[in-house]
Amino acid sequence: MNHNLLLRRISRSALSHVSAAIVILTIFSCNNESTINSILKVKNGKLILPETFVLNQTSIKLDGEWDFYYQKFLSSGDFRTSNSQIERGIVSIPGFWNEIKYEEKEYDAKSYGTFRMLLTLPNHLVNQKLSFYIPHSFTTYRMFLNGSVISENGIVGTNEENTKEYWLPKIVFFTPTAKTIEIIIHVANFKSLNAGFRQSIEFGTEETMLRTKQTRVALDIFLIASLFVISLYHFTLFLLRKKDLSLLYFSLYSFSSMIYQFTSGEFFLMILFPDFEWRWLIKIFFISIYLTFPFLLSFIGKVFTNEINKIPLNLFQFIFFSFSVFVLFSESTWIEKTLLPAEISMLFCCIYIFWILFKAVIHKRESASGFLFGFLFLFLTILNDILFEKNIIKTEVYAPIGNFVLFFSQSFFLSKNHSKLHVTIEKQKLELEQSVLLKDKIYHANIQSKRMELELYKKTIQPHFLMNSLSAIRYWVSESPQKSEQILDSLVGELHIILKVASKQLIPIGDEIALCKYHIGVMKMRMEKDYRFKTIGINPTEVIPPLIFHTLIENAFTHEDSIKARLSFVILKKNVKKDGNLFSVYCFIVYNHCKVEKENVVRHGSGTGLEYVRLRLEESYSGKWSLLHGKSKKGYRVIIQIQTL
Repeated sequence: MNHNLLLRRISRSALSHVSAAIVILTIFSCNNESTINSILKVKNGKLILPETFVLNQTSIKLDGEWDFYYQKFLSSGDFRTSNSQIERGIVSIPGFWNEIKYEEKEYDAKSYGTFRMLLTLPNHLVNQKLSFYIPHSFTTYRMFLNGSVISENGIVGTNEENTKEYWLPKIVFFTPTAKTIEIIIHVANFKSLNAGFRQSIEFGTEETMLRTKQTRVALDIFLIASLFVISLYHFTLFLLRKKDLSLLYFSLYSFSSMIYQFTSGEFFLMILFPDFEWRWLIKIFFISIYLTFPFLLSFIGKVFTNEINKIPLNLFQFIFFSFSVFVLFSESTWIEKTLLPAEISMLFCCIYIFWILFKAVIHKRESASGFLFGFLFLFLTILNDILFEKNIIKTEVYAPIGNFVLFFSQSFFLSKNHSKLHVTIEKQKLELEQSVLLKDKIYHANIQSKRMELELYKKTIQPHFLMNSLSAIRYWVSESPQKSEQILDSLVGELHIILKVASKQLIPIGDEIALCKYHIGVMKMRMEKDYRFKTIGINPTEVIPPLIFHTLIENAFTHEDSIKARLSFVILKKNVKKDGNLFSVYCFIVYNHCKVEKENVVRHGSGTGLEYVRLRLEESYSGKWSLLHGKSKKGYRVIIQIQTL
């Protein structure tokens, strides 16, 4: 009687967990399949947005029937001159051209072709700042807008030898000058079993796409950082208690899931290492998927030892390790062929894990019901991803979220169990040292995250500077071509140096000085004023964090310049020895001779520009620098002191 009551309770609990998981996934799906996207579809290569359509804090997916031209790379001119002679097919995006038949013809996946569509905008979107979010294609593409290249991944070729594969989602901006936009995409594939776009091409305003990109990158960073901390934390616990192998297996499971997240989603690995070889990206991606299951099974086997059966455990581990070894040593053209048998093995493995967890719940193992719910959520996300990968459903990839739910629940469970074991003073001391280490890593991760946020802020502001500079160039082109050439040279020089140094931690100060001169040169022409700039005691080969003085000069133009002002800039450097330590002291001074004298107030720095400078200094000289700033006689002064010895 009691046993039947327990089974009924388990059934009700499992049903409620299933319902909750389905509701959560449904919410995700509804967010992606909005009402707008369900109404607006590309038909016969055309999409007309109604005049009442407004891009208000949202985006649309250019899903539907795109024109497709098999084994042809066509340009806008080809359609204007010989439109009736070109053999046209229809391919749905998202989708693959090798999955359809057109007039009894089958398209080979390992080939190339041209996608084309015409997008008609309402009048109020003409001359507005718009953008596309372009996912990766299988396996490389080149995108044209009204005949001009706006995005490219890898090198598109007509054969395997002159094609270079590359995967990286991109966001591109444009300003349409006419209502009708012609979109042409050349796609080449000679490695993958599928060819085309698995995900939607999205269209929206510049602000919307930036927010979308930021959200997706932030989610990737959050998941990667969380999995790294979870993996590191449990590996640390394993080092303190090496007999408990469940900690090691859970750490490896978390680490392999982190690698999977690195090589999927927004492809953070390609963002960090743009020249990373595509073949190894695919290998690492597949291996990270296949290794998660044997690590997860090993972990479950150590947690629920009485419910596990060694024979199926060893069988599944052998299967997935065999897949991993095959992927590691095989050519990329064979790697995808392992996916179907691997997915079948994954489904059977999940069923076996469900059976283990169900028996653990019946036996009233601690936290077994929570483990069952977490794995149920993961299973539903894996099932969703398999159907999405097969192009059966139109959702998104949710396995990373399912993994995170499982990791969080199990991390809590393991932490709760093993916290009871650390009772001695020595173990508490070791645990505290490890916590300090983790805190330090998180602190530096926060600094890096803040730096990326500020870098993005600078790049967001940059278009305004470019727009004003281009307006000045336009003015001088008609008034004085020689002056327009000077401001254009200065602008190009400034942007060239920024692109070269912005991602580096330290650069020669000579490059920084050259960047400042270019910026002042641009402002001279824009404002039609004479600004002076000189340096004292500067060794061009010394290194400093990039964009330090460039940021201070930008601040000076923003806060110190006026109609009657005559700005002069000075950067001087001297070495100071104090308390047995050697310091490099940089003094940045702005003179504004039209301002009345004010009291010299020294402060420790505030504002976005100075915050950027402080973060750059902390990144390169952690705890060994200081920054003071304030008004000086007829101007403004910033003093940066760096300990060198």
